[in-house]
Formats: sequence, C-alpha cells, structure tokens
Amino acid sequence: MFETIENIEGATIYHGEIHNRIYLSEINQEKIDAILPKMTALAKQKKYDKILSRVPENAINKFESNGYTVEAKIPGLYHGKTTGYFLADYLNEGRHQCDEKQLKIIETVKTIAMAANKPNENPHMGIPSNHEVRKLGSKDFSELVDLHEKAYKYHPKHIKREQDFEQLAELDHQFYGLFVKEQLLVSAILRVHPTESNLEIVDFATHPDYRGQNLSYYLVQEIKTLMQDVGCTTIYALARATSYGLNITYSKHGFKYAGTLTNNAFVRDALESMNVWYYNELK
Repeated sequence: MFETIENIEGATIYHGEIHNRIYLSEINQEKIDAILPKMTALAKQKKYDKILSRVPENAINKFESNGYTVEAKIPGLYHGKTTGYFLADYLNEGRHQCDEKQLKIIETVKTIAMAANKPNENPHMGIPSNHEVRKLGSKDFSELVDLHEKAYKYHPKHIKREQDFEQLAELDHQFYGLFVKEQLLVSAILRVHPTESNLEIVDFATHPDYRGQNLSYYLVQEIKTLMQDVGCTTIYALARATSYGLNITYSKHGFKYAGTLTNNAFVRDALESMNVWYYNELK
C-alpha cells in the first residue's frame, strides 16, 4: 500500500522507499531485454539499493548474465510445472551484508524449522471448539483495521485503513481471519495469481495479547484447503528469517524451504532477511 505499482514493458513491479527496493512480481518474458535496463535505471534514479525479481526458469539466464544471483527456488511455482526463482541484484553491496551474529541466528532458525518437518505425518490439528476460521469480506474491514492497528502499533508504514484493504481486494487479494468468541485475533492476507496457478501468503497480523500461542497454525491449515477452490497448485510465503514461530509453523505443515532473501524488507526500522517457504504436492 505504500509502494508504487508500475508497469514496465508489460511487467508488474512494486517499488518505494519503504523497502528501498524494486520488486518485479510478474514478468513479460518477451520484453526481458528492455525490462532489465529500465529497472536498473529506475533503481539508480530513486537511489534504491536492491532489485528483487520473481521469474520462471527459462528467464534466469538473462537475469544472471546481468549480475543477478538466485536467492530462492520453488519447483512447480508456475502451473505446477515450471520452477520459479527469486533473483536479486544489489546496487549497494552493503545491502547484501549480514553480520556474523545475524547469520548464526538465521541458520539456527532454519535448522530448527526444517527439523520440524514431518513428511510422513498428517499435521492437521482439530481446531478448538471456540475457534472459528472464515473468509473475510468488506463488512469485516473495520475489524481488520482495528486488529492491524493493535498488531502494528509501532509500524507507522503498515496498512491500517479500510481503503487499503479495499485496494488490496481489487488487486486479487483475499482475507481470512481466526475468531475466538467472535473476536478477530489473527488475520491473513493472501494474493491469488490465477495466471500462474499459485497463491502467496502475504501477511499475518496477530493481536498482541495472543502472540506466542501459534494461532496462525490454524489459518495456514485452512489456507492449504483453498488450493483446489482457487485453482492453485503451489502456495508460497515469506517469513522473517530470524523469527522461529512462523518458520516452524510452515515447516510443520509440510512447506519446504526454498531459500533466504537477504536484507529484503524493512520491519519497523530494521532490515530483515526473509525465508521463502512453499507447499505443493509435486513428485
């Protein structure tokens, strides 16, 4: 909501000062040779120091030959058949650096999360009787605003207005919520990519009084059941690489680790690396 959405040669990009980067989310493969220099020029003009691109396998050679490096790989991201890649170009090498302490935390979180993956076990847990998960519509936006205001009290640039959720809905986003005694405690924002047959879990918001209870587990459980309904073969999500909870939740649900996006987003006033997780049932 605080980034500019722009079309460059048929490709969709997001950019802005909030993350000080460009994110190419939907590529026009016929125009890659024109897109790449225009993104670089825009990044230099705006003084952004990272360009992140999500592209199918047959596009990565042109990106790599232009200095991009692979940071994550998702088999079957496009229509359950074509592997997808996150590639990054760092215009400021400082953006690519993590101190030793942070690297150790990232590695520990990843190791513990991956150990929680039990591929031969059914991770389904019965939702408690006083809990309810349901899809949210425009009539729920006021409650979403209230939850986001509480959850992101110290994040001045996070979405907290009804018009923000209205705009997201127009951009193929869906919203789900976990209620306890009719109070919204956790929400999830999803983005459906119908032309790619995949679904992105964009964001979770949890009431501050209920953090640490792993309530997002039940939302992820519900989101997995949506795949057939929305025509998606793969779900993918980003989680802060230094945070145990959500990384472990994804792994417990059978999500696989795809890679780490270095210093990818600002959370509050600090740069955070993000782990990429994906779920599909490809052989």
